[in-house]
Amino acid sequence: MTPIGTAPTISQIQLRSPQWLIMLGLKLGDEMDRRTMLRMTVLAAGAGTGMAWTSSSSAGAQEPEETVDRGPATLACTTLSGGFVGDRPYIVSHLLQPVRLGVFTPAADQIVDLVEIPSGGGAWASLVDAERIYVGTHTVADLYAFDTTTHRLDKLAGPAGATYIWDMTRTSDGTIFLGTYPDGKVWEYRPADNALIDRGVAVAGQKYVRSIIADDTTVYAGVGAQAGLVAYDRGTGTRTDITPPELSGEAFIYQLTQTDSHVIGGTHGSGVIAIISKADPGDYRIVHPDSGITIGKMAAQDDDVYYGAGDSLWHLDLTTGVAEAVGATAGGDFITAVSIRATTVAVFTNSATMWTYDRSTGAMSMADLQAAGMPSAPDLPQSIAVHADNVYVGGHGGFQIHHRRAPAATDRVRLGGEVKAMQAVRNTLYLAMYPSATIVAYNPTTGALNTIASIGHDQNRPGDITYHRRSQLLLVPTSPGYGQLGGALSTLDLRTRKLDVYRNLVENHALVSVAAHERRGLAYVGSAPADSSYGPATVAIFDLGTRTRVGTTVPDSAATSIPSLVVLRDSLYGTTNDGLLFRIDTRSGELLRTAEIGTARVDLTVSDDVLYAVDHQRLWRIDPTTLSAETLVHELAADPTSFPMVAAVGTDLFTITGRNLLQVSLHSVP
Repeated sequence: MTPIGTAPTISQIQLRSPQWLIMLGLKLGDEMDRRTMLRMTVLAAGAGTGMAWTSSSSAGAQEPEETVDRGPATLACTTLSGGFVGDRPYIVSHLLQPVRLGVFTPAADQIVDLVEIPSGGGAWASLVDAERIYVGTHTVADLYAFDTTTHRLDKLAGPAGATYIWDMTRTSDGTIFLGTYPDGKVWEYRPADNALIDRGVAVAGQKYVRSIIADDTTVYAGVGAQAGLVAYDRGTGTRTDITPPELSGEAFIYQLTQTDSHVIGGTHGSGVIAIISKADPGDYRIVHPDSGITIGKMAAQDDDVYYGAGDSLWHLDLTTGVAEAVGATAGGDFITAVSIRATTVAVFTNSATMWTYDRSTGAMSMADLQAAGMPSAPDLPQSIAVHADNVYVGGHGGFQIHHRRAPAATDRVRLGGEVKAMQAVRNTLYLAMYPSATIVAYNPTTGALNTIASIGHDQNRPGDITYHRRSQLLLVPTSPGYGQLGGALSTLDLRTRKLDVYRNLVENHALVSVAAHERRGLAYVGSAPADSSYGPATVAIFDLGTRTRVGTTVPDSAATSIPSLVVLRDSLYGTTNDGLLFRIDTRSGELLRTAEIGTARVDLTVSDDVLYAVDHQRLWRIDPTTLSAETLVHELAADPTSFPMVAAVGTDLFTITGRNLLQVSLHSVP
């Protein structure tokens, strides 16, 4: 057991340096607001890293006039795990740096413990044993325990070969079982002797143990991405597949809960629920609730099961098999934890809120745990756009607005879900959202947010968004949910708000990028096959007038994805998953030239008829004829778990370094 030390209480934190106050979102007087303090701290930290930004240029080209680190690209307070230690709620942050565990008063109006977890990118899984909170992290898979009495945080173990602890369960004797990825294993942790035991792969060939529940005799492991349920005998080690055949087409046994007599599994794929007898797994019932494609977090008590589905709380009566929605959180949120209390049900959401459902009256009340003191932190950027005087960076639970004329000033707009792509049209910013697969309109003048379209059709992950001005169509390519095949191109007419969805432009391929040729009225859509058996990544050519696919082309037979596309004059430029840049003549369809400019994903943008590209380390200007790449900035050190991204207006470029927004202003060289 590795001691991390005694975690500071709030009173101790307040006695420390101003940086601690900055991270808590507090103020140090009226003369300096939080954003200014944060900006100063980030700039000071960057100055100490020795990060080099260098450029090279040739005569008649452009070179950086100024590079400005504008601080955290997006600040968020998001979570995927929570519960109660005694009567005190807690949450763990997700995809933020640093990762934090926050414990609150019973009234959820003030934070009482704030603990920094030194490894991982957040937590999908946590549980409580008396006064101890166990946290399983992801990206780096580690198991921690925080004692709320002594305020001590200990790193307990790290399952070798795993990067995600997806789920955890505790039995009455204190044993903890973990479900992990990509090893697809069940792990047993014994607190008494600090022993972590590898109990093996749940199902050969399956990488996910996505859900896990256990009692005194049996561990139940829900797997994917081909749904399965395995019963593991704790005494003999025998594994038995108890998957009802009706679930064979599902992607995951996504969540599990139990009563004394039954194990209850919810799926991702069609969103069905299996109620299985522990004594005789052949005795089961299948429930088909109308709650969407994913059964979220579940909790059971007697004959009552409560579960999350998107932003709604549902109740399932195990006696009758009837499921009904009983309450809703904020639109666009999704429920990340469910706890059944004496007379209430508490649910936690990804936007750091806790909602309490009164079982007798049906009333829902909300506590904002960010307002109660859970601090925001640098988020993993998801998208970037620039329009007029603002730069927008999409993230988890909202987006950040950076004001181009006032580098120290930013504003945060909270919004349920992840902002995967953004496109400005006139005075409106359009957001493509995951996992709801919705299009949201944001008015920068009024601050109003309105969901104007829902894509549906089994789609959940937008990959890109662009606008074709002549037809006034927004174009959004999407990928389906886990276990589903066939992406879609959605067209939204901004005059009528009519949405049309075109599935499977490339059979069994997700659609991940899009560009539009204004004059020719064509959309070019980049694909990513579900696996190599479905062929290489392809560009589908879609006529916006007839709404039909009129051609396809394969720029590289080895490519598994085409993540970025842009049109410049009469050429289509794109990149592949392994850093190949290509140019296609939009008149003839001929592949004119390719060039290797990177080794992984590269993002493209066009500004003032100049082509730019970025990967995680470098920002380039691209010669549109020869495809030669001229380095403008190197050593960006963007987070490798995110995608490279770049946006531009005129000669101002915006990209990501670390988790910060970098502005690169260019000027012409004689």
